Amino acid sequence: MNGEESKYPFRQYVWALGQGTNKIPIGDRVDNRYQVVAPSIWLDTQPEKTPKVPEPIPSFAIPYLKAYPYQLNLPGIYGICHQASGEAVLLLSNVPVGRQGQLMPAIAKAWPEASAFRQAYWLWQMISLWEPLKQFGAAASLLKKSNIRVEAWRVRLIGLSTNPADPTLVQLAEAWESTYLRGAQPAIAQLLRSVCQAMRSPDPDLAALKTQINAQLLETAASKPMALQVAGGTSPGPQKSRNEDACYPSHADFKRTAAADLPLLPRLAIVCDGVGGHEGGEVASQKVVRSLQLQLRGLLAQAIEEDNTIAPQVVIDQIEAAIRVANNLIAQQNDQQGRADRQRMGTTLVMALVLPQRIDTPTGPAEVNELYLTHIGDSRAYWISAEHCQLLTVDDDIAAREVSAGKSFYATARQRPDATALSQAVGVREYDHLQPHTRRFLFDSTGVLLLCSDGLSDNYQVESSWANYIDLMIKKVVPLEAAVDTWIELANQRNGHDNVAVVLMSVEQLDDTALNPADHEVLSTGDMPSRPVGLTTAGALGQTSTQSSTQSSTPTATPMTAASRALLYGEDEDEDTPLTAEDMAEVETTTTRTRGKGQTAITILLALIIVGVVGGVGWLLWRTMARPEPSAPPPQTEEGN
Repeated sequence: MNGEESKYPFRQYVWALGQGTNKIPIGDRVDNRYQVVAPSIWLDTQPEKTPKVPEPIPSFAIPYLKAYPYQLNLPGIYGICHQASGEAVLLLSNVPVGRQGQLMPAIAKAWPEASAFRQAYWLWQMISLWEPLKQFGAAASLLKKSNIRVEAWRVRLIGLSTNPADPTLVQLAEAWESTYLRGAQPAIAQLLRSVCQAMRSPDPDLAALKTQINAQLLETAASKPMALQVAGGTSPGPQKSRNEDACYPSHADFKRTAAADLPLLPRLAIVCDGVGGHEGGEVASQKVVRSLQLQLRGLLAQAIEEDNTIAPQVVIDQIEAAIRVANNLIAQQNDQQGRADRQRMGTTLVMALVLPQRIDTPTGPAEVNELYLTHIGDSRAYWISAEHCQLLTVDDDIAAREVSAGKSFYATARQRPDATALSQAVGVREYDHLQPHTRRFLFDSTGVLLLCSDGLSDNYQVESSWANYIDLMIKKVVPLEAAVDTWIELANQRNGHDNVAVVLMSVEQLDDTALNPADHEVLSTGDMPSRPVGLTTAGALGQTSTQSSTQSSTPTATPMTAASRALLYGEDEDEDTPLTAEDMAEVETTTTRTRGKGQTAITILLALIIVGVVGGVGWLLWRTMARPEPSAPPPQTEEGN
């Protein structure tokens, strides 16, 4: 595999915004680079090259930049290009487009067939996005149903809209009633009526609305029992003599597990990648793992014994309090040892905690398992199911910091020499300077949660390899511990430049009717089996062939009927453009200015060439005309005879 294929092992699709972009024939190539695969969906055939970006940053782009930390749900700006007519096109990245270039279904079309749990989960995500989108001036994005798409459990937006500039919850209530009330499951219909009525009150309380939706979400999730397994491991890698990565659980943890650790083992997963001076990273990563183990044991015990539901924000506060303690332990040791600047040790962190919650339902008490995911730095978490590989975290690096601050497009920021340097890590400074990212999820299907350091995630190894492994993990063709070893082996073979840590948490959705009483008891206490059960030898997973998901097939240009367009696009003849005419005019202005600089230079160069040519020809003509005619020989006089 060459360098370009290694760096971009998958198709890079973008969403094209501009005049007539959704009507360009399938198969056409725009700007000699972007191939049209569906209306407004273009494939970048040269993803290894940096896309063009407008200069300076236009005002409408600021919400996209500030939304960078919300990549799980929101798109970003990829760059610009130009149609044959010269008109500018704005290209969006991280859009709801599948691996084969198909637009994901509109929420309005998927809604009637969705379960009560999934309907409640979608409502929860939309109400959770309202406040940050209001801060970016883009809350109007949630009012247009064709702009909202779904990828299984996940809500995704095609674009960001700033019109109207400051929408109200009354407008959101009107959108929800017209879109979701019809086709809602009975419990969700009742919830919608109540929530929309509250939105119309003179002073609606957003926190109370979220609490109400969350209560219904947990009740619908209570009917989804599951089995958890977890395994992890680390490796120094082929090029390193010291291992600065640490994880929980590791192979050693399984060997020395005590009875008191049973609540932790299936419910806690941690990966840390140490940074700092000599032996500093190794110390920091191990200390943080041990500290969080001890502290979160108490939180799990409290949740298991608690009769009432613990609110998500309370759980997040307790998790981040535990991180504060771990952070300050390392920061104090740095101070005591006189470590400064790059010699200060620290560590990245990605941690998954599955918290059991007891709730009352119409049929009696039940348990819900909530996933709380926390990350700091560039260690990552992926949710991998049979259909999708979804990155749940956003790296804390310099490039991301520049983009989210509204200072730069990502295409520009990633060209910085320090683009991948960490913008924050646990223990490097006091906790007041740290900003952990913690988010609550609920399990929607059987799958695997993968936590890893950048020793695996670099060069898109997870994105390019997950499809080869997921079936074997879900179907338990190999033990989970063997799957961990195989991911580590992949990292050492394909990357090999760094330590690697991998933790896998397998989540199996169980049929409630198939559970026996003993299973119910295990699920309710949280004491899940701590060792994964395998069916075959560890070599089975490692023997699968790794296939690149890059496809070189070229879509064939075919005439599109209205029905075909609707099938591909998922909607009617609606361009679905979240930009106003003024926004596109601003694109034209900035891109014309950018292009004008180059055109001016070319014009000057051509003028100099023309002047030189004309001057040369003129000089030759002058020399020819000014040369004197040859004179006749002087006449001879008589005296000369």
